[in-house]
Amino acid sequence: MASLAGRQRRPGIMARPWLLASVMLLMAPETPFALISKRSKAAQIEEGSDDDSDDAVGLPELLIMSSPLEKKISYVQLVNFEAVGQVVRPLIDAGLDQPYGVAYHAETGSLYVADYGLQKILRYGLAVMPCKGGIESCGGLQWELVVKETQRAVVTDVLARWVGIDKGGNLFYTEEKRNSICRLSAHTLNDIGAGYTPAENLKHVTFNEAVALHNAGSAQDLVVDIYGSSAGAGELVNGPSGLSLDGAGNIVWGNTGGSSGRGSVVYGIARPKLDANMLPKPTDLAGIVDSPADVAFSAAMVIFSAQDKSLYGICNGMQRVTLLTDTFVVPRGIIWDGDNTAYVADHGADAVFSIPTGRCRRGIVKRKTVAFKGVYGLAMITAADPTSDAPMGDLAGALALPFD
Repeated sequence: MASLAGRQRRPGIMARPWLLASVMLLMAPETPFALISKRSKAAQIEEGSDDDSDDAVGLPELLIMSSPLEKKISYVQLVNFEAVGQVVRPLIDAGLDQPYGVAYHAETGSLYVADYGLQKILRYGLAVMPCKGGIESCGGLQWELVVKETQRAVVTDVLARWVGIDKGGNLFYTEEKRNSICRLSAHTLNDIGAGYTPAENLKHVTFNEAVALHNAGSAQDLVVDIYGSSAGAGELVNGPSGLSLDGAGNIVWGNTGGSSGRGSVVYGIARPKLDANMLPKPTDLAGIVDSPADVAFSAAMVIFSAQDKSLYGICNGMQRVTLLTDTFVVPRGIIWDGDNTAYVADHGADAVFSIPTGRCRRGIVKRKTVAFKGVYGLAMITAADPTSDAPMGDLAGALALPFD
């Protein structure tokens, strides 16, 4: 069993590797690693509950899990990297077909779900509340996660298994049919939520088409292929799979390689400037790798799960691929907690495991967090937010990368 002492919370900067890593990034700007925003900051406490303070003490750490096999989404409360009492609580158990990737945005309390069967990306409004009726009614948990806004489609007619959200509320997903990395702006999502633009009416455009519309002064709500053959990415988008966003405006995604089987992990700017003379140029991080399923930023490395039983890390500053462990069955979704731990959904083992992420090294020891049949995608709600201390945008500034 992995030592918990190696994964304690942060008393100072030397125990805060994500902060130290961000400083190192600015000293070595060629290294494309930064702080994550795939995970989210402090959970919003429902107004009118017993505790609506902003104090993070006592707030829960919740892990959200999808199961396309069970056609549902559930959650657990975490303490010391394990589910409290191994209690799995239902969150959404109706209206789904094949929910795969999930992503949570704390500022809006929104959960996004890539439902491959419905060919839609769905949004739900969530709230964290003290358990009504006492902890006995919640299986011994102090907190419960409830759906406050019911299902709303934000993208339709889409073949997507993976979805991500950045700190600013911009939505990203990998599209199998279009072989592209797609983005909806936070403004577009707000228009959909307000009923101004039905998801069915969204126009899906290439990057060059988006540039032309932007130059013409159009304010039309769009889904934009920010990376794909139309944006000059070519081979660097080839069967895109999981993706991850950091707190400095960067995106990383995996490519299965399609029929070639030549997998890769690719890094780029999440919000490239809409300029025909400055097409976004992604970077291959490590050459040919085992076909990735999901990827996740962490302070020490980019982690990716392979299509087989392995979990790999691309070490910070070295662009070297390290086999972290090959003890999974079918590893899929990954979420980093912003500190020294990541959680991995083992679809084949029907369980979620935690792994230490403080060092990029071979032979890490995984620890079982909870059993959940058919688990695939993961998201987190947590009281701590490493991006709140990050020099947002500084990495992009050091690299002289354009943002829109």
